[in-house]
Amino acid sequence: MKDLGVYLLESMDLKELARDKFYEFLFIGAPLRLIHASGSPWNPLAVI
Repeated sequence: MKDLGVYLLESMDLKELARDKFYEFLFIGAPLRLIHASGSPWNPLAVI
């Protein structure tokens, strides 16, 4: 996705949260701890 110029947060699918009427949640998106890196994979998590 990075080659297309799309930020990771723009491609998140929040339809299931909205369908279940969860409009407020704690978003956690912690990246891997890599030294001298410009990016890393991460796993978004919504705590309701």
